Amino acid sequence: MNETPDLSYCAQYVRRNDRDRFLCALFAAPDRREDLFALYAFNQEISKTREMVSEAMLGQIRLQWWRDALDGIEKGEVRKHEVVEPLAGLISTDKVARGTLEALIDAREFDLFDTAPDSLKALDDYIDQTAGRVSQAAVGVLGVNDADADEAARRAGNAYGTVGILRAMVFHGRAKRQYVPTDLLEQHGVSTGDIFEFRRTDAVRQMTKHMAEHADKKIREARKMRSAVPKPALSAVLQVVLAENYLKKLKKADYDPFSAEFGLARPASFRLTLRAFSGYW
Repeated sequence: MNETPDLSYCAQYVRRNDRDRFLCALFAAPDRREDLFALYAFNQEISKTREMVSEAMLGQIRLQWWRDALDGIEKGEVRKHEVVEPLAGLISTDKVARGTLEALIDAREFDLFDTAPDSLKALDDYIDQTAGRVSQAAVGVLGVNDADADEAARRAGNAYGTVGILRAMVFHGRAKRQYVPTDLLEQHGVSTGDIFEFRRTDAVRQMTKHMAEHADKKIREARKMRSAVPKPALSAVLQVVLAENYLKKLKKADYDPFSAEFGLARPASFRLTLRAFSGYW
C-alpha cells in the first residue's frame, strides 16, 4: 500500500487556516491542486494582516512587502519564501495576473482601520473585491478562460464571503472589530456594544436573519449560472455548498450569531463530496 504523499507547505498552510477552500481544492484536477493551494495561501497571507499588527501603519508595511514581492517576480528576482515561490510559478505561466493579486492586496487595506462599512452595499463591494475576486481567480488557475464561468465563480465567492462575515462575528467582536454595516445596525436597533458583548437580543437575531437572507439570495444568484461552470472549474464554486450548510446551522440556532452550533459548525464534507461528484452545486 502506497503511503500518502506529504502535503506541500501551501497545502498544509491552507488546510490549517482555510479549511473550507482546502476541501474544495481537493476536487480540482490533481495537476491543478498545488496551483490552487498557492493562490489560497497568498490570500490567507494578506487576509490575516490585521490580526498580525497592532496599528494600521504596520499593516500597510506588511501589505507593501507583498507588493514588492510581486515586483520582484516580474523582474525575475523571486524572494525565498514558501508562498512567494509557488506564486511566481502561477504568474510566469499566466495562470493568474499580477494585477489580480495587487487588487486583492489593495482590498485588504480596508481591514487595517477597524471601520465598519457604512452600508450593506459597501460590505458587498468589500466582499466582491476579496472573496469574490479570489474565486474568480481560481477559475483561471484551474485552466478555464470563460467570462461566464468567471462571473459564476465571483457570485459564488460573494455568497461564501457574506456567510463568512456572519461566521466571524464572534472573532471580530473579541477584537472589537465590526463588519456588520452601520445602516443595518440602525435599521434593527442594534448597537456596536451588542455585537462586542455578544448580546443575544431579538434585535440582534433579526439583524442576523436579514444578513442571512441576503447571503441566501447571493447563493441563489450564483446557482442561476450553474450551467456556465465547466467541470474543470467546479472546485472554484463548491464553497456555495458549504455556505448553504452554514446558513442552515444558523437558522437552526434561531439566527443567534454567537451560538456554538453556528460558530463552531464543521464544513459539510459529505454533502460537499456528493455535490462535487454530481456536479450539481
